[in-house]
Amino acid sequence: MKLKTTTLATLLATSLLASPVMANDSWQGEAKDAWLAGKLETALLLNTELNSFTIDTDINEGSVVLSGKVRNQTQKDLAGEIAENIDGVTQVTNNLTIDEKHQQPSTDNEKSFSRTWHDITVTAGLKMELAAHETLEASAINVSTDNGVVTLQGTVKNAAEHDLAIEMAKGYDKVVEVKDELVIAN
Repeated sequence: MKLKTTTLATLLATSLLASPVMANDSWQGEAKDAWLAGKLETALLLNTELNSFTIDTDINEGSVVLSGKVRNQTQKDLAGEIAENIDGVTQVTNNLTIDEKHQQPSTDNEKSFSRTWHDITVTAGLKMELAAHETLEASAINVSTDNGVVTLQGTVKNAAEHDLAIEMAKGYDKVVEVKDELVIAN
C-alpha cells in the first residue's frame, strides 16, 4: 500500500510540476482556487521539513487558510511562507497549531515522499551531469542515493576522473554525504 501511495503521489507531483497549463489572470473562482491548491499542496509535499499530510489547506478567491498540526514554530512559519510565495495567493491565514509531541509519520524503515523524491532527483540529475562531462565515462559509474547519501560505484580510468566524480557528487544540491566505492583501472 505504501508503494502504491508513493507512486500515486509521485505521479501527481510530476504532473503538476510538468504541466504546460499555467493559471492566468483570466482564470477565476473555483478553477483558479483549484490550481492554487494543487501548487500549494505540491510545494508542501516536496518540502522535507514538513509533513504535508497533517496540514490542511483551504483556498477561497486566492485567500489561503492553513490548519492542522506541526511540531514547532519554525514549521508553522515555513508552511506560511511557502503559501505566501505561491504566485496568485493574495492572503494567508496561518491557523496551524503547535504540538511538540506531534510526530512525522515515517519511521526509520520508511522514507517520506519528499525524501524519496529528492533521492530520485539527485540520482537522475547527478547521472546527467556525469554523462555531460566530456572527460568521464559516465556509463561506467553507477549512482544511487539513499536519504541524501550518494554512493558512487564502478570503474574510472585514473585518479583525476575519480576525484572529479567525487567532487561533482559532493557539490550536488541535497547531497549530505558521498560514499566512494569507485575503483581506478590499472
